[in-house]
Amino acid sequence: MVDRSVEIVMSTIALLSLPSKEPDNIDQKDLERVLTPPLLIGQSGPAVIISSQRDQIEVITVGNMLNVRDLSGRSDFSGSKVPDVLGFFCSLSTPRLSSYGVNFIIAIPRLEPEQWIRDNILAAQISIKTRKTVLGGNATLKIAAAPKTWNIKLESVRDNKISVDFSASEDTQEIPNPERLRQEMGEQFESMLRFLTELGL
Repeated sequence: MVDRSVEIVMSTIALLSLPSKEPDNIDQKDLERVLTPPLLIGQSGPAVIISSQRDQIEVITVGNMLNVRDLSGRSDFSGSKVPDVLGFFCSLSTPRLSSYGVNFIIAIPRLEPEQWIRDNILAAQISIKTRKTVLGGNATLKIAAAPKTWNIKLESVRDNKISVDFSASEDTQEIPNPERLRQEMGEQFESMLRFLTELGL
């Protein structure tokens, strides 16, 4: 499975913190220390969204959740700006961390993706128990990968692809330093690909 046809839609690090005071406003000049201008800053309901087209990075902050997304599609995380941007936002509000996750969304070409999920992930007994024909489906898996917990969603999408939404989260009160986070991004990405290969995808 693991070849150049795998499309990396997004790689992110998300933080979940205990309720804490959010910064009243963010100075754009300060933001430009970690994100390349021009910056687009907007609001959608309670969420604040900040994006840098040149960096291909998007930041979403809402309530006690902070999500920094890399939309570049790169699979080399050694120079990723995501950990530095994350650190910048943490320094503004000093959240009391409860967990963080290293996450990826990828798309994998597959003929008849819905049927592949049916035949390889869903239980064959469904048809036997219900006496109905299962045509296809999507699946969510939760897997222990200490110290992480993996949550993996497999979904059939258009153009004969399977979308894989992978999250490796960990309960902790302290986030690793940026260099370690870059290493974790690479490690979790490779672990995800190995797991999907073992599934036969």
